[in-house]
Amino acid sequence: MSQAVQIAITGLGAVTPYGAGTSAFWNGILEGNSVTTKMEDEELARWTPVAAQVTNVDFESYLGRKTVKDTDRFTQLALVAAQEALRDADLIDSSQNVKSHMVKADDVGIALGSAFGGVQSLEAGSAKLARLNTARVSPRIVSKSIPNAAAAAIAKEYSFRGPVMTYATACASAANAIGESVHWILQGNAEVIVAGGAECLFTPSVLAGLRAAGAVATTGPEDVRQWSRPFHRDRKGMVMGEGSALLVLETLEHAKARGAKVYGVLSGYGASNDAYHETSPHPEGAGGLLAMQRALRGAGLDPADIDYVNAHATATPAGDAAESIALRTLFGDNVGATPVSSIKGAVGHMLGTAGAIESIACVKALETGWLPPTINCDIPDELAPPDIVPQARRAPVRHVMSNSFGFGGQNGVLIWSQPE
Repeated sequence: MSQAVQIAITGLGAVTPYGAGTSAFWNGILEGNSVTTKMEDEELARWTPVAAQVTNVDFESYLGRKTVKDTDRFTQLALVAAQEALRDADLIDSSQNVKSHMVKADDVGIALGSAFGGVQSLEAGSAKLARLNTARVSPRIVSKSIPNAAAAAIAKEYSFRGPVMTYATACASAANAIGESVHWILQGNAEVIVAGGAECLFTPSVLAGLRAAGAVATTGPEDVRQWSRPFHRDRKGMVMGEGSALLVLETLEHAKARGAKVYGVLSGYGASNDAYHETSPHPEGAGGLLAMQRALRGAGLDPADIDYVNAHATATPAGDAAESIALRTLFGDNVGATPVSSIKGAVGHMLGTAGAIESIACVKALETGWLPPTINCDIPDELAPPDIVPQARRAPVRHVMSNSFGFGGQNGVLIWSQPE
């Protein structure tokens, strides 16, 4: 973003199939542990045999029984991730009260991305309506299913009265939410932003639609943990995942003034559209390349300055190929000098959450000097970047890039850097 005001990351929160908290997520992907399992629900298994689901989080212990009853699962995921992020940023106490000496609740905004919103509640309500042939559905069906339900629930929980916005740009939703929300701080509409994504799309209609579009893997190796194979020569499609990831953003000056821990800074953001097809990417990755170039320009960096790329790479034949071509075009003859990996082999594809959970991986790489691996890619496609980090490794990292590309040609690219 090449600006005098640096946007710092001071809090990280995540709920993934590894469990609640960023430590469980980070340790899981560094160790190369896949969380793909067989789909136990028979109706859903008709459409996707495997998935990466959150099964080991007690939402009632975090949120209480009433909140769980009154909200969709994607909102519950977001509320837990928000609690984790705000606690990590030292903005709430043990009773979840905002520390007013750290920040005024009126000055906190929320930017949340989600491709589908509360689709589970909407589909359940529709099924009930069809089954009973009556208008006796829950009056909460709208408030639970509208896309902004999760962001609004976080605002209500902590009385945050800054801007509260929801972004629905398919798999780029969280990346766009993070990148766009920075302007609120620069324009004086907020001092702190809680930004990221939340997604839970496990419903028959969504999974059936994704299968019909040829997006999800329906076959794979005997070991289902190997079904998600980014950059692999024989990749078959996405393994769908669920989860939420949120980051706390504020100016570096504000963070230092309150003594906050700083993980890194958001130095660049680029957005674009392929303007090509409703589901297929541009075959040469033209839109993704443009977003990467814009992010670099905003950060005041050259491609050679990037020490690591966290690729979008979802294991679809067309998507991985398009991104590979775009990366080769961006880095040129030096493409082999820049490590690239996709964590989706381990954690699956969380759609609207992807840009946020992968940003956390990038920020942790900055903090620890460890690069997460691309698992399940023993035979890389000939177009794949030369260095796809097959195993976690230590490396000097100052600037890292995170790519998010989605249906509708949506592209969002974030660059995370060490603070100056």
